Amino acid sequence: MTGSIVGQLVLKDLYLTRWIAAGTMLAGLIALAIAPLGSTAFYVGSVSFVCVQIVLIVFLVTVGVVQEKKDKALLFILSLPVSTTQYTFAKMAANFIAYIVPWLLLTATCLAIIFASDIPDGMMPAVTAISLYFLCYYCVLLAVAIATESATWIPVVIVIGNVLINFFIPLVFRLPSGANLSSGSSTWGLDILAVLALEIALSAAALAIGFLAQTRKKNFV
Repeated sequence: MTGSIVGQLVLKDLYLTRWIAAGTMLAGLIALAIAPLGSTAFYVGSVSFVCVQIVLIVFLVTVGVVQEKKDKALLFILSLPVSTTQYTFAKMAANFIAYIVPWLLLTATCLAIIFASDIPDGMMPAVTAISLYFLCYYCVLLAVAIATESATWIPVVIVIGNVLINFFIPLVFRLPSGANLSSGSSTWGLDILAVLALEIALSAAALAIGFLAQTRKKNFV
């Protein structure tokens, strides 16, 4: 019985966020299609792609998690035969699926376009690190939205995430593996691999902390 309720909760959230995921995925694909058409098009496409990633993150978390907390929907859901752990798992799983599918498609498409077009393959390590930055940003924002009852922390994380990307991009391109912007081959050195490993570790840690913090709460009023 509880297993079916958890499944219904996941499907409900996926249904509610379907247009956000589909719309941003389409916008991201259009931005990527523009990028190889010239130097100006590359700039416009790249900036648009970054904006699409941020919109996807912010909208999914605010609509899928924050708004539900504002509406006190959790109190009703916990009146059903479902535990706090099951609810938290369903909420995080649904939101993560709604994010990871567009993220994987856009990241794979971006790397494929670099590989198939005149854009130098040397950009692939840096682009991968930047894409994983957005995954890390999303996981931190989701964890904070799940774990905190204060609406103050959500805009704080959003501002920090949006500001840090302006420092992270030039930092990655200054690494030896990311500096080969005109190279016809990509270099996956220990520097860029360490960055990728750190991003993945931070993403997993954020989700785990958010999950544990929510499931250990005793008061949801």
